[in-house]
Amino acid sequence: MLRALRHYYEVLKYSAVLALKSEMEYISYTLCWLLMIPIQIFSGVYVLKVIMDRVGTLNGWTFGQVAFLYGLGVFSHGLQDLFFIQTRHIEHGIIRGEFDRYLVRPLGVFFQFCIGTVNLVGIYDLIPGIIIFAYGCAQVNFQWSIQNILLLIMVIIGGTLIQAAIYTLTGSVAFWTKKSSVFVGVNLQLFDKTTQWPMAIYPAWFIRIFSFLIPMGFVSFYPACGLLKISSGVSFPLPLEFPLWTPLVGLVWFLLGRKVFYLGLEKKYESAGS
Repeated sequence: MLRALRHYYEVLKYSAVLALKSEMEYISYTLCWLLMIPIQIFSGVYVLKVIMDRVGTLNGWTFGQVAFLYGLGVFSHGLQDLFFIQTRHIEHGIIRGEFDRYLVRPLGVFFQFCIGTVNLVGIYDLIPGIIIFAYGCAQVNFQWSIQNILLLIMVIIGGTLIQAAIYTLTGSVAFWTKKSSVFVGVNLQLFDKTTQWPMAIYPAWFIRIFSFLIPMGFVSFYPACGLLKISSGVSFPLPLEFPLWTPLVGLVWFLLGRKVFYLGLEKKYESAGS
């Protein structure tokens, strides 16, 4: 078991090295991303600050609390982009027959597909995400105890898995339809609205859908409520604000996404032909 894990780690490490070398080949392209992504994210936060300066709070949330939630959402988004960007492009792999070469290698197809592109642009999301999150922590006087640090790590991992799972599930639709790219833009918009804004500002039906049907609320809203001791306003027999729901939901949904991916690969993938 340990030997297999070490082997997978080595493959991931070499993929990351190749991705870094590829980025350095086009340094101007890399610098453009490094400039544009932080500007986009900080601009969004600035607009949010202007709005909240006028209205005071968002359904009881202060700007510091929203910055905490916003940074948490951007953080897991960056990690998803870094390690699972390929899940947005399953359609292209199917149409081009790219899974053929994965099928003849002695490694899991899903693992090979995900690490086929270690997207270093995800790091450029992480930089502003960390800055915004640190600002939010300072504003709400977040306690950096061992317990809270461990909870944060688990929440970030869980949020990353939830996002990767949803992209995998929607992308795997292409095994049956040959098209799934329309979901990418929809997912991006929904993640923006549900992970960077308090879901408490939305109608009850919207909150229920993105809590119990599609678990986007567990990426940052519910764990932020738990870590900041804020009521989510959602009535349920179990407290949704418990931060450890996020890694649990993330693991279950990631395994579900992986299962649907392999189901489509085994039952519907037609190879490249001749």
